[in-house]
Amino acid sequence: MIQHDLQDTLIENRLVAILRAADASRFADAATVLHAAGVRVLEAALTTPGATDAISTIRKSLGDDAHVGAGTVREVSDVDIAADAGATFLVTPTVNPLVMERAHERGLPVICGALTPTEIDQAWRLGAAAVKVFPIAAVGGIAYLRAIRAPMPDIPLVPTGGVHLADVAKYLESGSIAVAAATPLLGDALAGGSLADLATRASEFVAAAAKYVSRT
Repeated sequence: MIQHDLQDTLIENRLVAILRAADASRFADAATVLHAAGVRVLEAALTTPGATDAISTIRKSLGDDAHVGAGTVREVSDVDIAADAGATFLVTPTVNPLVMERAHERGLPVICGALTPTEIDQAWRLGAAAVKVFPIAAVGGIAYLRAIRAPMPDIPLVPTGGVHLADVAKYLESGSIAVAAATPLLGDALAGGSLADLATRASEFVAAAAKYVSRT
């Protein structure tokens, strides 16, 4: 997957599900439920023990119909770990030029995490496929996103961090290429909670995002 392919994938789906927990024992089960509900873009955080094995398992289980990336990529070594596990894209929490360079060498597109206008612009100039605006809720949510887009309308933004169901439409209406959700979507499913409840939440998130699928 190259930069433009990832952008197209985000436009086609508008939603990224973030898998992060104390361990990855339920990642594969949750991914299956999310996929059945229509979620096609998944991010497994490398800070979760067992995440790399889970990425490989999910890739084999869901095949090419799902896009499985590695999140919380902070070091150059993380890039290689993720690539070797079969991740199709990377997500970083920060702007690290060395990580971006290595990702390009390994042929992996990056959703690069940034917050300030300077960081967002830098991430884009370093070749990010999209920029993750994180943590969006903590700095004003939709108002902050609109303020950022005004001077930088060409940069594809993915608001992340405290994105709830009711926020999906607001962010997408304001020009985000997609949204990414962790706890508001996953709930306690990764810690032994109800997978049936996860299926319900996932269907609701997918329905909210579907209204904006394929719009540019």
